Amino acid sequence: MYFLVLLIGLFLMIIVHELGHLVCGFLSGNQLVSFRFFVWMWAKDDDGTIRFKKAPRSGNIVGQCLMEPCDEEKDFRFALYNMGGGLANLVMGAITSVFFLIANNEELRFVLSLLVIGNVMMGILNLIPATVSGIPNDGRNVWEARKSDDARRGFFTILKAHAEMARGKLLSDYDRDAFSIREGADLNNYFVTGMLLLHSSQLEELGDYEKSYQLLLLPDPTKLPRYYGGQLALNLMFHELVYLGDESSVQRASSRMKEKRNHKVFNKLLTTNPSFLPLQAALVAFVDCDTDKAKELITRIRDFNSSQQNPGLEHSVTLKLDKMEARIGAVNRDDSLVDTLSEE
Repeated sequence: MYFLVLLIGLFLMIIVHELGHLVCGFLSGNQLVSFRFFVWMWAKDDDGTIRFKKAPRSGNIVGQCLMEPCDEEKDFRFALYNMGGGLANLVMGAITSVFFLIANNEELRFVLSLLVIGNVMMGILNLIPATVSGIPNDGRNVWEARKSDDARRGFFTILKAHAEMARGKLLSDYDRDAFSIREGADLNNYFVTGMLLLHSSQLEELGDYEKSYQLLLLPDPTKLPRYYGGQLALNLMFHELVYLGDESSVQRASSRMKEKRNHKVFNKLLTTNPSFLPLQAALVAFVDCDTDKAKELITRIRDFNSSQQNPGLEHSVTLKLDKMEARIGAVNRDDSLVDTLSEE
C-alpha cells in the first residue's frame, strides 16, 4: 500500500515539476512545443493546434516540457522558464505542509510528510546548480547560460533549432553561419559546445564531413559534463567509422569505445538517443566486422526512426543510415574483389 502511495506521489511531483516549467515558460514569452509524461504527450502541430498523442519511443523520458523561445535572441528570457519546475515543487511542498499540519489521521500525515519532503528535495536539487549523473540540472543551466553572451546565444539557438526541427525544418535549411561560433568563445561552456554540435551536424547533412569532424575535435570533453562529452565522443566515432573509414580512423573509434565502455551516460546515449542509434550498426559493421548483423540493425533503426514525430531528426538519422549502407556495400565489394584475386 505504501509503495503504491509513494509511486503516485512521485508521479505527482514530476507532473508538478513539468507544469512549473510550462507556466513559467509561458510567462517568459515562450511557446509550447511538447509536454510529455511517460508515454503520453501534448504537442503543437504545424497549424498551432495542440493535440494529445502517444509519445515517440525514445530516450526513456519520464517527464519533459519543451518550449520554443521568442523570435529575437535579445528578448530571450530563460531563468524563470528553467527554474519554474523547481519553484513549483517548493510551492507544492509548502501547500502540502499546511495540510500536514491540520490533518488528524496519522496515516494521512505520514503520506503528506513524504510529499512535503519529496517536493522540497526535488525543488532544491533542481535549483542549486549541479551536475547529476553527468547531466546538468535546471539551476546549472541558468548559471551556465549567464556566463557569457556566447553561452546565452548557444542556449537560445539550441532551443530554437530543436523546436523548428520538430516542425520539419532541416539543419541543412539553415544559413551556413546560423550555428557558427565566435572565435575565442569558451568551448568549455556546454551551451557553446551544444551549438558547435549543431554546426557539425549541419555540415554533416551538407556532406562536408572533414570540416564537421574537425569541429568535433575542438572542445575538451574532460572539461564538459559527461552528457555533452559523451555526445562529442559518439559523433567522433561515427565520423571515424563511416565518413573517414580508413584503418587508423577505425582504430581511433575502437579505442574511444573501449575507453567509454563503462561510462553510464555514454552507454545510455548510445542505446536510447535516436541520433546515435546508427552508431550501434556502425560498430557492428566496422569494428565487429559483421555486416549482415549490421544490415539487420539498420532495418530496425529505420523502422524505429519513422516513429519519432520529429521530421528534422528523422532526416538526419536517415542520411546517416544511407551513408552507412553505402559504405557497407563498398566494404563487401572490396572483400569480394580480394577473395576473387586470392582464388586466381
